[in-house]
Amino acid sequence: MSSLLAVKLDGLETTYLAVVILLGVAVFAAIIAQIIVVFGYWRGNRKQNSLGITGGEYARQILDKNGLYDVKVEKCGLLRTFLYGNHYSIAKKTVYLRMYTINKTSITSVVIAAQKAAIAQQCKEGDIKTLTRGKLQGLGIFGPILFVPLVVLGFVIDIFLFKTLLFSLIGAGVGLLFIAFGFVATLLNYSVEKEAAARARELLAQDLTEAEMVTVKRILRSYLIEYLLQFIIAILRIIELILKIFIRLRDR
Repeated sequence: MSSLLAVKLDGLETTYLAVVILLGVAVFAAIIAQIIVVFGYWRGNRKQNSLGITGGEYARQILDKNGLYDVKVEKCGLLRTFLYGNHYSIAKKTVYLRMYTINKTSITSVVIAAQKAAIAQQCKEGDIKTLTRGKLQGLGIFGPILFVPLVVLGFVIDIFLFKTLLFSLIGAGVGLLFIAFGFVATLLNYSVEKEAAARARELLAQDLTEAEMVTVKRILRSYLIEYLLQFIIAILRIIELILKIFIRLRDR
């Protein structure tokens, strides 16, 4: 019985090690994908689009064509550029584009503008996945960051005020809830962005040349690969967390 238990315990640790290795591989692949995306953007930014319009103008054109007159197109501020990059904000009803996207007349600029305008269109149509992802998007970034401060705050309140573990547990619970919401947002990213990319490709095919569409498809493909790897990383991280909890419970 003890030998069988040892095998099971070894199996749990082996599974955890395998997940950690896969996570490392996925993170490395994501870094490579990010480099490919940046290179693809750079190449596309060197080519002027045949429409002769900027990304901001093209986004406005698409939004107006679909009756989204109340959706604004604005340049990202420094903080938005750092945290979100090019994106659509449900709360602000605004397509935010980076400076080199909103002002340039390159192929890359109209590709990104079309894709983000497509997300605004999906929101207008009431797509549940897009709306949910949009509302939880902030937690995808801030959820993991807030976890430790919330736990520490609860711990400090318990130590200096109430001499219990109640607020420590509450802080940990709220922090885990934020992480869970952020995890859901990450899981929805790929599906939402894939649908928006397909819409953008259809829109762009009506306006650009066949030669330009080769670059368009390359940019969107590399973009989606990056989101797919983020999805895989999110899955592996949650599996790693669950296995770590099991191992710690076992060792008590």
